[in-house]
Amino acid sequence: MLNKVDTTRILVVDDEEDIRFNVRDILEDFGYQVDTAADGSEAIELVRHNRYDVALLDYMMPGMDGADLYRQIRRIRPEIVAIMITAYAGGDGAEKARDAGTWRILPKPLDLQALLPLIDEVSRWPIVLVVDDDETFCDNVWQTLQEHDYRVNVAHTEADGVKKAGQAAYQTAIVDLRLNDGDGRQVIEIVKRVRPDAKLLIVTGARDQGGPLKDMAEGLCYKPVDMDQLLQMLDRCRSKESNE
Repeated sequence: MLNKVDTTRILVVDDEEDIRFNVRDILEDFGYQVDTAADGSEAIELVRHNRYDVALLDYMMPGMDGADLYRQIRRIRPEIVAIMITAYAGGDGAEKARDAGTWRILPKPLDLQALLPLIDEVSRWPIVLVVDDDETFCDNVWQTLQEHDYRVNVAHTEADGVKKAGQAAYQTAIVDLRLNDGDGRQVIEIVKRVRPDAKLLIVTGARDQGGPLKDMAEGLCYKPVDMDQLLQMLDRCRSKESNE
């Protein structure tokens, strides 16, 4: 059995009881913490009250398929990475799963030897907290960073940003200075107080903003944000963290 220092939490969702319990038992033998759900509504309730790193989702389920379920999960906890399990890996369901943001699609019957390395890989990804009121920008960042081995949590308001900055685990925070309902400076203050080891990147649409905050940050990005530049900054933060 493997001992996980920081236990990876996995949610297994499948309407077939034997499958979800067998998968749970195997994953627990490898040291993972696993919860199970029989359908989408049960899964959403678990996601509302628990932190998960990976969601292992059956595609074909009554009521809500795996792709629609992951869309709901992303609204609640966007940092959860989805692996979809389907007997129709080459069909329309796979395309729908990819459109929902699914990271990987595996065929049924599930090959645990293919699954385990994927879970181990995701567990090593750093988490980036993005606080910005522009939902399109946040979605672009989410899509781009997941393609480059980052997990992304998102907040669109000052209140949600303050909450997630104070509670969530993350290695880097990307914070817009100007939010529709407030100011990103309060979020930055929480980041620096609660997670002083976290790297900070500041986003702003005004060239004259930043001021003294520049000295607190690893980098400053001006809108419209160049995604390649943002990735370079994040990779520098990642490298610096691994060397500290």
